[in-house]
Parts: sequence; C-alpha cells; structure tokens
Amino acid sequence: MKKFFALLMLLVFTVVLSVTTLPAEAKEEFKVAYVPAITNNSFWLAIEKPIKEAVRARGDLYVTIDTPSDQARMNDVIGDLIADKIDILLVAPLAPAEIKSALIACKDAGIPVINFETPVMDLDLVAAVVTSDNYNAGVVVARDMMEKLPRGSKVAVIHSLADGACIERIKGFYDTITNYFEVVVELDGKGDTGVTLPLAENVLQSTSDLAAFFCVNDPSALGCMNALAARPERFVLVYGVDGSPDAKKLIAAGKMTGTAAQSPNSIGSETIKAAYTILEREEVKKNIVIPTFLIDKDNVNRYGTDGWQ
Repeated sequence: MKKFFALLMLLVFTVVLSVTTLPAEAKEEFKVAYVPAITNNSFWLAIEKPIKEAVRARGDLYVTIDTPSDQARMNDVIGDLIADKIDILLVAPLAPAEIKSALIACKDAGIPVINFETPVMDLDLVAAVVTSDNYNAGVVVARDMMEKLPRGSKVAVIHSLADGACIERIKGFYDTITNYFEVVVELDGKGDTGVTLPLAENVLQSTSDLAAFFCVNDPSALGCMNALAARPERFVLVYGVDGSPDAKKLIAAGKMTGTAAQSPNSIGSETIKAAYTILEREEVKKNIVIPTFLIDKDNVNRYGTDGWQ
C-alpha cells in the first residue's frame, strides 16, 4: 500500500511539473493590409499613420502596396494579399462598384474587410465602413456661402464624378442651396489641381460676374486659386473640401474662403480600432461616421496649418 501511494504521489508530481513547465501560449500575430485609393497624397498618408503605428505597437505585421492606377489592377493586388494570408483588409476603392469581385474573394477566403473613406457599393460584403460625413461637407459649405452672397449669385461647381464621396458632397450642397444660387456650370476637375486650373480659367473668362467656386476637394480648390492668381482684380469666393494644410494656409492668408474639413487622423484611428475589434472576435458597428465641419478665417488658427486635424 505504501509502495502504491508513493508511486501515485510520484505520478502527480510529474504531471504538475510538466504543466508548470509548459511554455506560455504565444500571442496570436495578425497580418493587417492597408490598401488606399491613393498613396502619394498627404490625406491618405495621414490616414495611414495611426493605422501603421497601432499595428506595429501590437507587434503585428503591417502590409501596404503602391496603389495601382485602376480598380482592376487593385483587385489583382488584393488577390495577391489573400494568397499572402492576410488576416484583415483595410481598403478605400478607386471605383466603389468595381471592387466587388475582390470583396467576394475576401469573403470566400474568410478575410474580413474594413472599408474606409470611399464607401463600396456592395456594403453587405464589408464588416464596417468608416467614412467622413461627406453629405454634411456640402451642407456646411452651402450654408456659409449663402450667408456671404445674395440670392441669385452665380456659382461654378467643380465636381469629381468618379468619386462616391464627392457625389455625396455635391448632393449636400445642392440640397441646401435649392434655388438660392444660379449654378452656371458644373465641370469634372477629377479632383486634380492641374485638371481644374484650365477649367477655372475658362469659367472666369466666360462669366465676368462669377461669385463663387464650390470644389469637391482641396486640390480642385487650389486649381481655382491658381486661376484667380492671374486675375487679381477679380473677387471670387473659393471653397474646397478636405481641410488640407495647403488650403488652411491660403485661408489663414485671407485668400481662400473656406474648406469643409475632414479628419484623416480620426478616420485612420477608427479604422484600425474597428479592425482589431473584429480580429478579437467582438461585435463592431457597421457604419462609423466621422464629423465634418467648416474651417474658415475665424477658426483656422485653432486647427493649425502645418498638418491635418
């Protein structure tokens, strides 16, 4: 009996020793992929900064790519990321409707998608959408413009027809002004300063009493500002959307009227927060909306001109 008890105690001691000497369970390492619509742009770099910092602070793997020039190529790159066994995709599409095949591929591979800034068309294929309140961006510009100009003033709109976010901004603007202004022309500046410049020059030449430009982003507004620089005798209000450092510098200098500001810092922070909520198998809010607001000469110093808010 004593011999049996001794053997039993030896067995218990051996089991306890083996359990206590097992290595601690390793932390699960995630591979996070960031795919923006544009890479060589300060707005998208500002979104990326908090994402990259959060991923690296947790010791996870961060993957990004140089954004291709078309959505079909972006879809191919996403396919490569799937093959590379990413755990989650953070994406802003170039063409919201044409990314569907890549989203389906992610779903089939069991890879969740966080869609940021530019909403996709097929929202059922993404886990969450993080976007600025683009409709309100158009609203705040319209309200300020209506305070500054009389009814019937002539306004030119510089659009970017391929961008879903810009379409929302235009809608907010038109819904607010109703018939208050005479919109003399709506042109597609493609969100680009160089493309917008000659368009703005033509508008200034053809409409001698133009009162304002509403541009769907700050690069387009800068194109209008460049066109006006050659006509110092003209006084035309210029509004953009973004809240970029370049636009804020012009506003602080009393040259540009205002910009409906986004917060890429907040977009990036909320995007990676949603990503880790999903990776940790917790429930995430489907639509995460970041507020937009007007920056003008009265409050520009509060936000500074050296970086994004």
